[in-house]
Order: sequence, then C-alpha cells, then structure tokens
Amino acid sequence: MATPKLRLARLVLGLAALHAMPMESWAADAALLEVLRNNKLISEEQYQALVTAQEAAPQDVGKQKLPADDEDLLDVLLSNNLISQEQFAKLRVQTGIAKKTDPESKASLKEGIKFKSQDGAFQAQVGVYMHADSAIHSNDRTDFSNGTELRRGRLSVGGTAFSTWDYKFEADFAGSTLGGSTNTVTVTDAFLRYTGFKPVTLTAGNFKVPFSLEAVGSAKYMTFMERGLPFAFLSTRRLGGMVGTNGDNWTLSAGWFGDGITSQNADDEGNQLAGRATFAPIFGTDRVVHLGFSGGWIEPQHAAGGKLETARFRSKPEANIISDGLVESSFLTDANGNAFGLSSGRLVDTGSMGGDVSSYTLFGGELATVLGPFSLQGEYIRADVNRSAASDAGFDGFYAYGSWFITGESRAYRADKGVFDMLVPRKSFNLKSGDPGAWEIAVRYSNLDLNDEDIRGGELNDLTVGLNWYINQYVRLSANYVSVLDVSGGAHDNDEPSIYEMRMQFAY
Repeated sequence: MATPKLRLARLVLGLAALHAMPMESWAADAALLEVLRNNKLISEEQYQALVTAQEAAPQDVGKQKLPADDEDLLDVLLSNNLISQEQFAKLRVQTGIAKKTDPESKASLKEGIKFKSQDGAFQAQVGVYMHADSAIHSNDRTDFSNGTELRRGRLSVGGTAFSTWDYKFEADFAGSTLGGSTNTVTVTDAFLRYTGFKPVTLTAGNFKVPFSLEAVGSAKYMTFMERGLPFAFLSTRRLGGMVGTNGDNWTLSAGWFGDGITSQNADDEGNQLAGRATFAPIFGTDRVVHLGFSGGWIEPQHAAGGKLETARFRSKPEANIISDGLVESSFLTDANGNAFGLSSGRLVDTGSMGGDVSSYTLFGGELATVLGPFSLQGEYIRADVNRSAASDAGFDGFYAYGSWFITGESRAYRADKGVFDMLVPRKSFNLKSGDPGAWEIAVRYSNLDLNDEDIRGGELNDLTVGLNWYINQYVRLSANYVSVLDVSGGAHDNDEPSIYEMRMQFAY
C-alpha cells in the first residue's frame, strides 16, 4: 500500500499534468510545496521530484478527488485526508496559496456595512443616516411654533460594479405631508458614474448640482445644524449629467440638469447649467487652505397656458422647525406697490417674481482654512434675475464662521473632492475610561438680501452659536442658538425671534 507521502506525490504529479498548470498557477503551488517540505510533510527528495515534474505525465492518479475550478490544492489535500484539519489551517496562514480559499466576498462592519468581492471589482455599502431635531422659539413678534421632527431619515446603498461603474441609491423617509399626518418617501440620490476614463468621470441620474461648498458637502459633516442663508438660491439635487475630473488638491466639474426627480410640469421643464472648481494650495491632516468658485445659469419651468415664467427665493432663519399660522401667498404688495411673498416659517420671501423671468445666473465664491483645532469658512452667492417685462433684479447673501475643537481635533478635509469629511474623535467617548469624545464650538454670521427693484422680499441677518459633541465617528449631539438680528422688508419686517434647537445624529 502506498504511503500518504507517496500518494501525495502522485496526486500532485497527476494534477500538474491533467490540468496543464500555467506558470503563475504552478508558482503558487510551488510556494505551497516549499511549506510542505519545511513542515516535513514531504522529504527533500520528494520536493525536488515534484518541482521538476510540472510537465510529467501521471502514472497512477488513482481515485483521488481532482480539484474543481473554484478549488485549490489545499482543499484537495484535505478532502483526500493527506493533511489534517490543523495542518490545513496552519498552511492557509503560512502560504500565499491560501488566499485562494478565501470566500467569494468579504463583509466588514467597522466603518459601515460593507461588502467586497475577492478581486475588489464589486463593492457595496449600506448606509443609515438619521437627524432627530427639536426647537423652541422666543422673543418673536410672529407666533412661531415649537416642535420636534425627524429632519432626515435615510437608507442608502452604493458601491462599485465591474471596477469602473459607481452607483448610489438613497431614499429619505423623513418627509411628511402638511400637518405631519402622513410620511412620504423621497428619492435623494439615484445615479450611475463611469470611472473608466480616470481622472475624468461621467455621472448621470439624480445627484447634487456642482455648486457651493456647503451644498455639495454632506449635511452629516456640517458644523451647524442647517446650511447658511445663501443656500436659498440653490437647488441641491436635480436630474442630469455631469463631467468631472480631479487631482490630489483640485477638482473641476460641470453639468447640465433638468428639474428635480419628483417634478412633473405641465409644460417644458426648466434647465440648469452649473460648474464648480476647487483648489487647495495647502492641505494636510491639520493644515488646509481651500478656494472654490461656482457658476450657474437657470431657466425656470415654462408656465402652462401662456402664463409668464417666474422664480422665487425664500429662506428660514437657519432653523427648519419654524412655522406660523399666517395664510400663505406667493404674491403680495406693500403700500408702495413693492412685491413680496409669504410662506410659513420663511422670514424672507420674494414671492413669485413678476416681469416674465427668462433666466437667472448664479455666482459663488468659497474660502476655508484649517489651522489645527481652529477653522474658518465662508461663502458668497449672488443671483442676477433676467426679466423680459421688468427691470432685472439682483440678490445676494453670505456667511462666515469660525470653529474650535476644544479637544484638539482638526476638521477632516478631502482635497481631491473639495469638501469636508467625517470627523473621527481622537478618543471616542467612554464613561469608564473618562475619554471625552470630541467637543467643538462655533459662531456664524449670515446675511441674505432679497430686496431689489420692485421686489421687497426682505433682508435677513442671523447670528448662530453652535456646540457639537462627537461621541464617536457615528454619533453626534448638537445644540444651536440662532438669534435673528434683523429683518428689513417683507411680511416679517422687524421680526427678531430667537431659536434654541438640538439634534441627535446617527450616520453609519
């Protein structure tokens, strides 16, 4: 009867001949044979014979199991009882051939729910994203309502297919009908991106329009609970296509868009061209200088029935939970015949602008810097409205803020994307060890001016103070105090409410 070592030699010789091993496959098996020799499972003579027998014909393979396409030599040795389970496990660690026995895909939970194929060509990540808010108002001339809400409640799946196709689908379950009686589901992201022409990428679907640092960045990573007042000029996401490219410290993107994914117009929908460029002359883990410029051209939706086209800009005072009992109107006039609008919670509102709005253009500038635990950030956005039957009008707004991480962290910046990213505390909060997590304080001043020509939508000035506690990289608690310094014009002229708001964030 043949000994186990002899049966092993015959098996390897037979497999080598029957499957005509290519050189790269034989190199991997040669590494395994070396481990077998070192572990004294075969002798030196047997090792030399096996190495030189790559093209030898089998003499007596017998009835041993042969490997299928998805099996490797270790599996065959184990199944034929030529090595023990203990030896099998040890050999998987000691030799590169063991990598073949890894599963088809790997799952990871440490940084989100991630799946990845063995060759990396297919990847998927499931995301959960939640903002639970509350707000109390005081010192307001108008009776604004206190309340709570699920600001965002999103599920997403995104990843890569065939190495060069990126995808993402995200739905928000936090929407509600007027009065909050029924929840609605809104699709936020639904796009496909081709990366085979790197560094050039092609994106199509519903996604963020390339305009503004705060608009393009995720709300998960914003310093304050709400974006600054100039955000009133922007539509965050639209259906369209975009071309983008980037380097280590710069980005450039431009796209053509229609209306939002839920829009359905009785006549032709609107069009938008938008582009953004960023450059970071200095970027590192705790030193950043960011510059950005954006531009856009927007043609409003065509009004059905021969009506004139219009546009409307309006804004809440950097707090989403704010509503009042005033009857909404898209067009009002003051004693001097100036036009404005009225909508619940919006302290400034142009209303539906008359004069047949043919288009409007947007310009935006960005500046941000990080100096260790300190950071500064600001943006300016201007909108110039072109009207065929009235004088053109111009509106603008800006914000500027500073923040300080008391615990020494620095804001995380992605120079190759031109946005700020997830903050990871130096030490996550731990009650037993006394680790504090990360603590940040910030102050922001914002302005939005919607007064020009015959439109008196109002000018709003806000001061916001924020406190953030990053318990770990996934859980964050925020408290904001918003003081409306002044409202000049519009339905809320001279209103100066104060708003106290809090948020619990979970993003995984």
